Amino acid sequence: MTSRRHFASIALAALAGACLLHGPVSRAQTPEEQKAWEAQRAKTLADQKARAEQLAKQREARKADPMAWVHTLDPMSGGGWQFRAVAPDGSWAAFSTEHQLKRSGHQVTVWIRQEYAEPQRGGDEVYLSSVEKIQYDCANERGRVFLIIYYAENNIAGSQQSESTDVKQAQWVPIVPGTEGESLYQWACDAGRGK
Repeated sequence: MTSRRHFASIALAALAGACLLHGPVSRAQTPEEQKAWEAQRAKTLADQKARAEQLAKQREARKADPMAWVHTLDPMSGGGWQFRAVAPDGSWAAFSTEHQLKRSGHQVTVWIRQEYAEPQRGGDEVYLSSVEKIQYDCANERGRVFLIIYYAENNIAGSQQSESTDVKQAQWVPIVPGTEGESLYQWACDAGRGK
């Protein structure tokens, strides 16, 4: 017991000596440094407030007319993309294409494109658009995603990152009634009947 106390007192003495030799870890700011820091903080807060006000105005404008934002996007008709839906607040838009549509029995595999008005986060990715290769089971009202490619910019442009799932491990997810997913599912199954 005394050896532990003796060791602890030696350790504290060594630490105190080190502090005396090397001085305090930090020093107080000079009045000029304090003023500069406060000015920088005030500027940062003012910039944040201006950005928040601008974002609120943009959101109100998209909510008032969601299609105005959609019309700023490239329809990319060369890839067969067709507009399918827009969020009531103009936060996203969905497109689909019949290019590379594949049908096998009651299953249809298609590409879906999502565009976002504001940056999205998914894991490590920050993106403004994405494409998904989805397989729909038209007999059982479900779907599963094989591949997602995230793009840094709208119109599937800029740097990209992807996530893929082995076909055998892709999980089937039920189609929820009244959602964007249901409208895309219905489009894909209708388009698949024609193939």
